[in-house]
Amino acid sequence: MAKIKNSQLYIIISAAVVCIAVAFIIRSFFGKKEVRALISSSEIYLGESILYLDSTYRAHEWFWEFGNGDVSYERKGEYWYKDAGHYRIRLTVDNSHRKEFVVNVRPPVDLEMDSLIKIDAPKMAIQHEYVTFKGIGLSKQWRWSFGETGIIDSRDKTAIYAYKQPGIYEVELTTEDTKYPIVHRIEILPEYMAQDTTDVLSMIGNDIREKLQAIVDGKPFNPNYNYVMTRYLCNNPEVLVYINNDKRNDFYSYCQGLKIIGRKITLIEEVVVVPDETRPECLQRLYVRQSTRDSR
Repeated sequence: MAKIKNSQLYIIISAAVVCIAVAFIIRSFFGKKEVRALISSSEIYLGESILYLDSTYRAHEWFWEFGNGDVSYERKGEYWYKDAGHYRIRLTVDNSHRKEFVVNVRPPVDLEMDSLIKIDAPKMAIQHEYVTFKGIGLSKQWRWSFGETGIIDSRDKTAIYAYKQPGIYEVELTTEDTKYPIVHRIEILPEYMAQDTTDVLSMIGNDIREKLQAIVDGKPFNPNYNYVMTRYLCNNPEVLVYINNDKRNDFYSYCQGLKIIGRKITLIEEVVVVPDETRPECLQRLYVRQSTRDSR
């Protein structure tokens, strides 16, 4: 009888050790930090500023390098370049995680006094996502109302804002040179994942990103396409893909487009996934952030 009890105790202890080991492995696997940072624009004119911001989960230290010897240790801020040219901005988070941006600073141009004031901003974004709103034109005063608070939210020419609730909003920009506000309509979609960047959805998104990049790079289409279809999309080729919060395609058409990009070099930078509420094992939407440049 004692031997049976000892055997049961041994099994229980072994099972506990295995559970702890598995938990440690899962924590290590999903604990990779994803750098969530942005700059206000990848192309500006000399004299305009760059806004920089990081929202990486549980980050404590930031080191921004602006490609010309200047640095910043702040999480967010504003920076002006002294000379025109191409610069590579690099952010290091907590001394180990990095993200890079390229900004083109153009020589200054003379804006005509009668040029129209315009808004440069996306038409669609995600709840809690930082969105850049840029004023175009010549004016000394800029007043932004993003339609959520009912007050003036920013007085900068280029502003960054994150919506707390999904919905359709009318952004109003007022300047000293306009009689009536300039209006921009933006749709804020529900948040697609928890704020914790260790969420398994981010791992799924990265897996899909690798398959899409393989299609771009000319690797066999069918294995990569079918992998995503069967593993994540429940064989539904009509799952919507939102590209850069601007364009959209069904998944099949999007993947076919990746095959025929011609002399363009496309980098699939990020894929964010939205599960179906009624069938959590199937994805309902994909949000893809990608960049393209000419290969010549």
